[in-house]
Amino acid sequence: MEENDSTKPVFDFFDFQPKTCSFSIIGIGGGAGRIVEKMQKYELPDTNLYVFGMNKKEMRELSLAHKYLIGTDGLGSGKDRRLAEAECKKSLPCLKQILADKLVSIFIVCLGGGTGEGCIKHFLQKAVDLKVKVKLVVATLPHSSEGMEKRRNAVKLLGELEKIADGIFVVDYDALPCHTLSELFEEANKRVANIANSFFSLIIKHSLICFDLNDVRSFLGYHSCTKFIDYFTLSGSVDYLKAELKNIRKFLPAKYVSLEDVSNLIFALYYNRKVDDDDNDPVRELLGVFHDCVIMKLENTEIKWTMFDVPTMSIGIFRIDIFTKCN
Repeated sequence: MEENDSTKPVFDFFDFQPKTCSFSIIGIGGGAGRIVEKMQKYELPDTNLYVFGMNKKEMRELSLAHKYLIGTDGLGSGKDRRLAEAECKKSLPCLKQILADKLVSIFIVCLGGGTGEGCIKHFLQKAVDLKVKVKLVVATLPHSSEGMEKRRNAVKLLGELEKIADGIFVVDYDALPCHTLSELFEEANKRVANIANSFFSLIIKHSLICFDLNDVRSFLGYHSCTKFIDYFTLSGSVDYLKAELKNIRKFLPAKYVSLEDVSNLIFALYYNRKVDDDDNDPVRELLGVFHDCVIMKLENTEIKWTMFDVPTMSIGIFRIDIFTKCN
């Protein structure tokens, strides 16, 4: 049967493979699809990557195994959010198969485009209906040069998503220190991928201490009334990280007037554990600095921390991922 036959089911254009993993990352729209495609390099265990889009050409160009066409003409949404919203409802039976029995699902969406804005709320609500335990959104906000109305609409949509998501990360194009549009999109894509990978790593990678999905759910669901999560990462030698941690406030968005505004915090340390006993001192020293510079200043903050062994990291180089929520 030809591809343009109107009797052909919408999603037969791409091969559907039943889910086998407990975790999923789902990109909605062309921009999000390109981000998810790049996330293949992380090789996240027990995780399937999916993309939904309305542009047949863009979807064909992606190397992902799981990609699905929304609508029948394959010409894209034309920035028409209402069109995408109407067409995406036809994808919900397929989405039900993908989300069934999932523990965690991350939805990646570039706001400002028709497909992402038209579909994200329906996709997220389907995850709620199917009782996915953790539902996260990683979204980009359009640059102000694209029009303030587009930004206002995106911000309004985020407010609606906050009611049904467990956590939301926002990458704001206006906040990125880039000089050209190509640099802007490249940096935003990189940050979205890093956020999704880093947060997933907390759940699916083996911790050197007792830290698991319940700790993440506690971070998401308790001690704070907001669903918005802020993230930054530091990497370098112990001396460099010691200096940076002494002024951790500078890495927080302006909404944090002081460290006392941090309601929840996760501190994740990554390093190569393959060192001699004498070389363990830098780890203890780094944790001591974190305690003195951060924990001692956050008496009313719900703090969780974890450590991961990364054999591929250079010995003596450490990475710290910090996730926070505001009061």
